[in-house]
Amino acid sequence: MDFAFTEEQEFFKKIITDTVDKMVVPKAREIDEKDEFPWELWKDFTRLGYLGLRYPEEIGGMNADPVTAMIFYEQIARGSVGFAQSVIMNILMGTYFVYRFGSDTIKERCLYPAMRGEKVTTMCFTEDQSGSDLAATRTTAVKDGSEWIINGTKMWITNGPVADFATVLATTDLSLGAKGLNFFLVEKGTPGFSPGQVLDKLGCRGTVTGELVFDDVRIPEENLLGAELNKGIEYLGEILDEVRVMTGAMAMGIAQAAYNEGLEYARKRIAF
Repeated sequence: MDFAFTEEQEFFKKIITDTVDKMVVPKAREIDEKDEFPWELWKDFTRLGYLGLRYPEEIGGMNADPVTAMIFYEQIARGSVGFAQSVIMNILMGTYFVYRFGSDTIKERCLYPAMRGEKVTTMCFTEDQSGSDLAATRTTAVKDGSEWIINGTKMWITNGPVADFATVLATTDLSLGAKGLNFFLVEKGTPGFSPGQVLDKLGCRGTVTGELVFDDVRIPEENLLGAELNKGIEYLGEILDEVRVMTGAMAMGIAQAAYNEGLEYARKRIAF
């Protein structure tokens, strides 16, 4: 098997590397120190079209293959892992189920603006009592006529406090564990949906991370993001492999940045 990049991938790597060096790296220290969402950089960077990286060209995306996507994830994390996490949430995790299952109206309202950087999004998995154990999810979704009522609290949510809409994991039946999970679209401004505490983190700063509260949040039934009820864990499998490899690519970018900084310091340092 040939693991070498294609000419197109090499060209893309050069372009995104140069872009990160010019736009992200100079802002990295400020992003880390302030630990605030970098709105100015967000607006400038997202104009370049990268938020549509994994989506088809016919809807305004780049239709990039998985390897090209990993090149992007690695390079942007090299520039600033905090900013990278915010960007990647719009590229994949916060938008995929809207792309996959959202109605045309929902896509016009949420997906396409997110691909253009006009809206910020997030995906809500984790809770204070359930991190990677999704089967322990306590946020509930109860059907009431033509609406769903969402109740619960999500914690450690990337982009959460600034998100315009969220893909929310909730269960229709606590007794079913993972077999009762579903994804729902909840938009900013919906009564009962509000940000809670904002977390002060040691790392990944600049990605505003915090708590999201759902208190009798009523959403229309079309906001169920899935073709079938209680199949959320199966649908998650459609992107889980890419998310796992993405994490490795980002780690490579962070390691490269650390190496570059260490090498530069070693060359300048005079010990004796």
